[in-house]
Amino acid sequence: MLSGILWSGICRNDVVLVEAGEDYQDGVIISTAQKLLKKKPTPGWEYERSRRNGIRGIKFHVFEDASDVMIVWSFLAVTEDSLEEDQAKSFLEKLVYITDVLRSEDYTWRNGDVLAAQESFAPILLNKMEQVSDQGRLAMVNDSISSTKDLMAENIERALERGERLEDVDEQANNLSAMSQVFRKRAKDVKRFSMWQNAKHGLIIGTAITGVVAVVTVPPLVALL
Repeated sequence: MLSGILWSGICRNDVVLVEAGEDYQDGVIISTAQKLLKKKPTPGWEYERSRRNGIRGIKFHVFEDASDVMIVWSFLAVTEDSLEEDQAKSFLEKLVYITDVLRSEDYTWRNGDVLAAQESFAPILLNKMEQVSDQGRLAMVNDSISSTKDLMAENIERALERGERLEDVDEQANNLSAMSQVFRKRAKDVKRFSMWQNAKHGLIIGTAITGVVAVVTVPPLVALL
């Protein structure tokens, strides 16, 4: 039975590509994961807390602008309430960095259907979950926070740039005036500030550690969606 990280998953937009863990709490873990999946993506952290059994969820997004289509990669974890928040964040941050090449270059990750990466990546995902419990806080967390702050900044800029391009199309269709362009620039600056204010900080970066285990228990999360 897992402790610490109880369930985790990685999604491309609404597609759950891989998941690992088990639900031994009468559906509470899966229910928390489902609520996390439904939360709107933001540049920062998203949270969900169960009203019973001391279960909570945490999620982080990476925004990728590819061929005029925004891809949102979601990294999720359902944890015991006793697990420190910075450990859960460090766990998800590791997943962001160790999947970078896969998300950028692997056809299965970029185009696959539900659980397309399950066979290849679920054992690694489970191993990372077990490391949170086995190696303790010092092994999971270090004092570097700049990388994830940079990632949040990149998320914000990509979201703003995406909105700006859509506005450009609207401008061409409606022949907007120079004054409206100045207003839009100011609105963009205000929006950037607001997004930074809403992005949750307290970030702790962990280093990526690779590993593979042979067996993984997969909860029926996708089937219940």
